[in-house]
Amino acid sequence: MNRQVPSNSPAITLQGLSKRFKDVTALENVDLEIARGKILGFLGPNGAGKTTTIRILTGFLKPDTGVVQLLGHDMRDPAAALAARRQLGFVPEIAGLDTSATGQWLLDHLARLQGQAPVDRDLLADALALKDRDLRRPIGRLSRGTRQKINLIQGLQHRPAVLVLDEPGEGLDPLAKRALFDVLGQARERGATVFFSSHVLGEVESLCDDVALIRDGRLGRVDELDHLQRTMQRRVTLELAADTDAEAQLRALPTVSQLRLHEHRWQFHIAELDPLLKLLAELPVHDVVIEPPSLEDLFMQYYDEAATTSE
Repeated sequence: MNRQVPSNSPAITLQGLSKRFKDVTALENVDLEIARGKILGFLGPNGAGKTTTIRILTGFLKPDTGVVQLLGHDMRDPAAALAARRQLGFVPEIAGLDTSATGQWLLDHLARLQGQAPVDRDLLADALALKDRDLRRPIGRLSRGTRQKINLIQGLQHRPAVLVLDEPGEGLDPLAKRALFDVLGQARERGATVFFSSHVLGEVESLCDDVALIRDGRLGRVDELDHLQRTMQRRVTLELAADTDAEAQLRALPTVSQLRLHEHRWQFHIAELDPLLKLLAELPVHDVVIEPPSLEDLFMQYYDEAATTSE
């Protein structure tokens, strides 16, 4: 008999997760906790450990050390792991779809394997503009984008409590990608948790609540996206009245960096806005643009710092 799992337990818990392949350390002591009803963006360059983490999380790979819990179920316990997988939806980056099978047959077959009714299949097909005639055609005759829509539906059709998606936007046109994000937002609203791995920073920035950065198998910064953006440096372009010498004042600003004069405009990065705004009130400003930090800025700053530290 399966033990009762507290309803307030995290959706995903990874503790001390490590995995080696011969002489290569794929993961080292990874700790990560994701609350229910959150969308986490999991970011890292190729070879960082994203796919290994996903394979362990979904049960396709066993860690050398560490604990994996899904909705409070210990994935080392076969009975508990089976109960957890019935509430899991997985969308792999490359789906091994039988090219001779039709999409309709495949979705029915996977629903039977999942042991859950495909309650959201029609809703998802409508949202993604997947036509009935495409579901009746062999998958090998479909476009890449249509195959990806079927891949998405197989992972989401049973209304899972936890979604694990590996590069789900690959092959989708902008309209289908927007529809996917709407679907994932609706899943979050009903309490589902989404583990969203992507190398497209704009996707993560527009969709996710939290961000986790992984590099060389080690988990780096994990934080709320809003908090990260508030603490990140903003890019500033400042045009002053002719013959205004403000270099010393700009260089004295707290947290200012990368200050340079380019075509009569000062360009720099800064984290603390209050001192800058006070200075601007004293200067003859012709124009100023303060750009909010992007996730790409965060990504590059983190990895630049990590590379510098490792040297």
